[in-house]
Amino acid sequence: MTTGIRRSIYFLQQEYERGNTKPLEDVLFAWRGIQQLDPHEWRSFFALGGLHGEPFLLRRAVDRLPPEDTYAYWGGYCNHGNILFPTWHRAYLHCVEKALQSIVPGVMLPFWDETDDYSLHHGVPAVFTQATVDLPSYGLMGIQNPLRSFTLPISVSDNYWQDQNASADEARPYYKRAGYTTVRYPLSGLVGNFGDSELTYAHNQKYPDPKTNDALLNNNIVAWLNGPEPEDPPPPEGASIYASYRACLFAPNYTVFSNTTSAAAWNGAIPSSLANVVPLEAPHNDLHMAVGGFDAPQIVAGNMGLVSGSNGDMGENNTSSFDPIFFFHHCNIDRMFWLWQKLHGQTRTLEVADDMTAYPGTSSSDSQGPIPGVAPGTRLTLDGTALKPFRNPLTSEPYVSTDCVDIENQLGYTYGPGSFDDLSLDEQPGAAAVKPGFSTRKLMVRGVDRALFQGSFLLTAHATVTDDGGKIRQYYLGYHSVFSRYSVSSCANCRAHLEVIAHFSLRSMQEDEVDRATFTVKVHHRGSVLPAGLKTVLKVRG
Repeated sequence: MTTGIRRSIYFLQQEYERGNTKPLEDVLFAWRGIQQLDPHEWRSFFALGGLHGEPFLLRRAVDRLPPEDTYAYWGGYCNHGNILFPTWHRAYLHCVEKALQSIVPGVMLPFWDETDDYSLHHGVPAVFTQATVDLPSYGLMGIQNPLRSFTLPISVSDNYWQDQNASADEARPYYKRAGYTTVRYPLSGLVGNFGDSELTYAHNQKYPDPKTNDALLNNNIVAWLNGPEPEDPPPPEGASIYASYRACLFAPNYTVFSNTTSAAAWNGAIPSSLANVVPLEAPHNDLHMAVGGFDAPQIVAGNMGLVSGSNGDMGENNTSSFDPIFFFHHCNIDRMFWLWQKLHGQTRTLEVADDMTAYPGTSSSDSQGPIPGVAPGTRLTLDGTALKPFRNPLTSEPYVSTDCVDIENQLGYTYGPGSFDDLSLDEQPGAAAVKPGFSTRKLMVRGVDRALFQGSFLLTAHATVTDDGGKIRQYYLGYHSVFSRYSVSSCANCRAHLEVIAHFSLRSMQEDEVDRATFTVKVHHRGSVLPAGLKTVLKVRG
């Protein structure tokens, strides 16, 4: 099988600036091409973007059920919070890449290397933010940049069943009419009803200059990537996207590497002296929040949602895939998946241990709920669960995860140079990393119900210690991103799957401080007030 090479988008941008313009031109022309296709054609960007979330055409049968029968049903096909997260998105990217190649044969989907030196210091490569681009090889100069945004050719809506009980100012929060153009931090894209539209208009009026907005976006991303105490390079452990990407490569098995649900269960069971496992899905969620409208956790205290409800499209699951940057972000997620496979010797087969086949994260009801055509409570497997709606062209059967393990020999692509390529398992953190006299214990936070919140939100953990002399010392322990959709079911039989569980290391605190500390968790969300019924349970383990 011919192997194409997916390269860093920043590398292609550099080549363009050096005069080798054709590789980046091909990418831009292909993206422009699929965006201009009839939206009803499968190769069109609108149709492809709609597979991940809205317009949720296949969820309406469930929406029509009485409220007491409605179950936690994710209207899009994407898998989050379960073991299919890496493989489903791998199949998704492969499908998008084939569409791009129908416009420009041989073109490959680049990745945004979010932890390379450029991104750590400057944010997103300029090719994602510049208003226009020149494609001299195609005779096109000063055309609208197809990677900056996308304008919907058809209206989309969540069609959520609770809309029937909502007021005109509250219903259809994620309705976006034809002609809507996707936005990123610091702008808001919540325009589904009159009330939200008024708030969004007033908010966006504060940010009239695109160049200033691009600078704000980049500053926010740099802060998310580097964490509260930036160093050059960033420290390998800490509260940053860089540290999370690095740490996920050391996850000991595929199950806990693949998703947040399984990792939370694992971290709650291992000895507190061991470092928390970080799943690939964690930095994935963080980057969505950074681009989509949440300030970096260490910067702002209090409510970090700029407007009640969604801000940028990347900040929630409903419409994130209509922002072109989504696919370059996910291409980097897939690259990290491949790096993990190479580090752990699983490039030909993926292993799920026999004692983990019923582990949290292996049920269709976990986290977001089932995708179309999958019943609640279905056991997910790598060799049997279809990655709908994608089909293997060799068999005409739906792809399953085992069809997407070996990217070079099964799917025909590999990755060019990128960050963390040279990382080895000898560099993984462990109990020895704890400084003498400092704590090996952890703070566990649980009981937070996702159903109470409008879309995505963040938890930040803090400790306050007062010494014998009355001196107060405060610690910022870290954050936990919850990447979600506007509304998830709160039905009783799904409640257990909507609990957020987070684990925070106390290694920054001296052991004798832990017992005297007062621990608090702040919830940073889109609403103006914390929802009624919110409960949190905090427990120090170890």
